[in-house]
Amino acid sequence: MKNIVVVGLGEMGASLAKILNKEPKNQVIGVDINEKSLSYAKDHGIVFGAASNLVNVASHADVIILATPVTYIEEMIRSLSQLSLKKEVIVTDTGSTKRDIMDVAEAVLTPKNIHFVGGHAMAGTHRSGVEWANEKLYQDVPYFLIPSSISNARRLQEILEPIAAKFMPISVKKHDELMAVISDIPHIMSFALMNTATNQLGDSTTFGQYVAGGFKDMTRIAESDPKLWTDVLLSNKEAILTSQSLIIEQLQLFSQAIEDNDASTLMTLISSAQESRKNLLLK
Repeated sequence: MKNIVVVGLGEMGASLAKILNKEPKNQVIGVDINEKSLSYAKDHGIVFGAASNLVNVASHADVIILATPVTYIEEMIRSLSQLSLKKEVIVTDTGSTKRDIMDVAEAVLTPKNIHFVGGHAMAGTHRSGVEWANEKLYQDVPYFLIPSSISNARRLQEILEPIAAKFMPISVKKHDELMAVISDIPHIMSFALMNTATNQLGDSTTFGQYVAGGFKDMTRIAESDPKLWTDVLLSNKEAILTSQSLIIEQLQLFSQAIEDNDASTLMTLISSAQESRKNLLLK
């Protein structure tokens, strides 16, 4: 029997817990500071057991999955380094940035021979909360695994096999650069567009009746959790600022072409984007 502890029963953590708890060989313990989330998870079979504090259950765990916002993940890694854990325990996380997390894990877990494998699935929605647990959430999505210097990802991958993700290795640098472009910057653009529209047009309850597909598509993720995304953006600062400067360059190219009535440049910019988008959809 594998004792699996999942810390953080939001959409991502609860979905992992729900899938893994269905396996007869697993007992999943959910940890969350929200008592209502714990009760919901137990009542709906998402977890086998529940606890409000990681310290109380960590010593019995074979696998510990940290599925909280990034800053809390770092705090919990430090806490785990001070506890008596099983010799073969695997600690992993679901954080969307990896540099700081991996640095902390190497600094405090590796010297104590505690195996850490950084994890991040390209899954999830703008929703949050245990009630959004979804058994299909991870199916066929890329799931990055980054082992520490004393670890390998094989054992963790075998344990996570029921979630049916596409597991793949990646370096910390490549991961964070990738996330800046395909996740962090899109969220910033969505937040910025929503704020710009509100500042220029007034309350969204007023102009919302006029918006169509383009605006709705662009701003869907503006509903994302503010605390979570504040942590994410600050934890990937270097990669985000690099990518953001390139976005600003693109906006300046569009501005200059419009100011100059330069239809040729506009056509080139738009056609290039159109072709890349078509290729993206082919995958």
